[in-house]
Amino acid sequence: MSGDCADCCSPGLVRPEGGAGRNAVVCQLHVFRTEVFSLPLGLEPKPGEMVIVHDEEGEDMGRVTGLVDAVESSGMVVRLATEDDMKQAGELAEKTQRVLELFRRQRDRFGLKMKVVDAHWRWDRKKVCFYFISEQRLDFRALHKTMSSALNARVAIKQVGVRDHARMVGGLGACGREVCCRSHLSEMIPITLRMARLQDLFVEPAKISGICGKLLCCLKFEEDSYREALASMPRVGGRVRTRRGPGEVIAVDVPLRRVNVKYDDEFEQVVALEELVSEDGVD
Repeated sequence: MSGDCADCCSPGLVRPEGGAGRNAVVCQLHVFRTEVFSLPLGLEPKPGEMVIVHDEEGEDMGRVTGLVDAVESSGMVVRLATEDDMKQAGELAEKTQRVLELFRRQRDRFGLKMKVVDAHWRWDRKKVCFYFISEQRLDFRALHKTMSSALNARVAIKQVGVRDHARMVGGLGACGREVCCRSHLSEMIPITLRMARLQDLFVEPAKISGICGKLLCCLKFEEDSYREALASMPRVGGRVRTRRGPGEVIAVDVPLRRVNVKYDDEFEQVVALEELVSEDGVD
């Protein structure tokens, strides 16, 4: 038996009321859980403020990361968090750490090969979700039963990926800046080798991988720009003409807008895009 982080990130959706306008907020309840909540009339929290929200599972606390127009939501913002709420949140955080220690002891007892990375205890204390990473599919039904009995609360155990873990712990990327998944990405977008090849990054995957061991998230950032630029460039293998004469395109340099041309006499030359005309019918 195994879980998926997405299972606890997408409860039943409801349509917010109020029509057009910023009547909803994006709210981070946990590093692995960000959702949209409707706003009651007259309440417009600022990004960074803590709020109490209500969904189909009960109440929780989260940090507002932005305001959005009418969209589907997971529930409703109840109110802004008070000083007393923040004090209770601190007490709940301490309690969560003790529960994590218990969870790890029970994990060892059942011999489960999992790395426990975090837990999220909902504000109303009715449910706690444990997160782990593992290279295997695990049967943790006995662990789930034990923890449910010990805590007298609903328990969820979710397996997360290494990218989610990197997002939680943070760190510096190869560029020297904080990893994107931690600093500003609101969702984890799949990254593929196709994106790297599109940008002419024909290198070992390890050289274009982040601290999580997966392909760099920033490969996605310039994908659309590369596609747009490539549309205005001749294809590799296409025929072009320069002031020197006709030839075949053997490579393209998208950032510098240059192409490598091999002429019919085998001579090769790098030519600016503006200096050539395609013989395939595309300027």
